[in-house]
Amino acid sequence: MLTAFLLQSTVFAGVFDIGGAVPDLILIVVISYAYEYGKLDGMFAGILGGFFLDIQFGEILGVYALIYMLIGYACGFFNKYYVKYDTLLPVCIITVAEFICSFFGYIVNILVYSDVRIAFYIKRVMLPKTAYTMVAALVVYKLCDYIYLKVMAPVNEEE
Repeated sequence: MLTAFLLQSTVFAGVFDIGGAVPDLILIVVISYAYEYGKLDGMFAGILGGFFLDIQFGEILGVYALIYMLIGYACGFFNKYYVKYDTLLPVCIITVAEFICSFFGYIVNILVYSDVRIAFYIKRVMLPKTAYTMVAALVVYKLCDYIYLKVMAPVNEEE
């Protein structure tokens, strides 16, 4: 989680910024964790990832932690459909969750700045960020899945 936060806030924000959009690596890690471990673990991963974002971007502390906690918990329901080496379902979940997360970001933007331009926000923020996160999810999720299968799953089997 810390690695995703550092990459998202430094390297991706500077080098891989395309038209103001940066992929949400923390969301990808939260959903990967929820998809592989379940609801409660996804919820705690969401709190941790959201708290990192609150520290960096949050006008109000706890907003991202709450949003990511809810997304981690909701995506944990898909744990029963987890299949080794499957990429389609998790990438679809990540794409939908990114769109929902961006929509909640829009709601917070309305509350904090009274900016109600939904068409502008969808066109300039939500769609580019969702598309970029979807593409990044293809790579990052495979890395998270590899770590889960090679490092974490053998430890869980020994218990």
